[in-house]
Amino acid sequence: MEFTVPAGYTAIPIGITPEEAERDITSRISVEVLKSKPAMFRHMVGKLHQASQALERTGALYAGTCMRAHEGELSLGTLLVTVHPFSYGDAEVAAKGMVHALITARGNSWSGTVLETSSGPVAVVSGTREVAVPAKESPSGEEAMIPMAEMQAFMPVPPGIETQEQCLVSIDFSTPCEEHWDDYCADIVELLHSVSFDQDDGPASPEVAAHTNAPTSPKAVPGPAAGPTGSGIPTTPFG
Repeated sequence: MEFTVPAGYTAIPIGITPEEAERDITSRISVEVLKSKPAMFRHMVGKLHQASQALERTGALYAGTCMRAHEGELSLGTLLVTVHPFSYGDAEVAAKGMVHALITARGNSWSGTVLETSSGPVAVVSGTREVAVPAKESPSGEEAMIPMAEMQAFMPVPPGIETQEQCLVSIDFSTPCEEHWDDYCADIVELLHSVSFDQDDGPASPEVAAHTNAPTSPKAVPGPAAGPTGSGIPTTPFG
């Protein structure tokens, strides 16, 4: 499997050891800063190692974060691509069924559609949810609820493509910056249309090649789309 990671995303290493987590942190932050705050350094290494191991357990192919400026404001987003064995039968029927089931389960703040790509149908749903921030990690020292805008895409992978069993590729994007949703939609459109699979004649585990794009102008978002209930912003770029 190959896909292109949109410009501006920094990969989170998957399945690394504590020693590798330490090297990764020191490659991103000045050694002088880390030496001056050893407790912070140990905390960051521990958190990165835990997250990396959790990503490996969930079948992650790629995980990354994006930090960019949007009209003078800081904007943050996270991207996760995973794959799991999943028996679904017919891909088109499965994609439509997933959209219906997910929207029904998540309520009126979610909507979705099926996108046709060169790699097959993709179930795309999006909406908003609230994420609890524990008091010890909240700037105010009190537990807080952060509204998150989220888009999820599910792509059935037919048997004989990459592996002999049916699989499901999941792409999950979330951001606390709902007002920047248009730009992030363009990122997901770009990623979905870049996905390609290799034919495989024998049993194998899915492998991934994630390519990172050089910075470019966002691709045009095709067609108007309805926004999450009460948000006034596009939910998905797929009309």
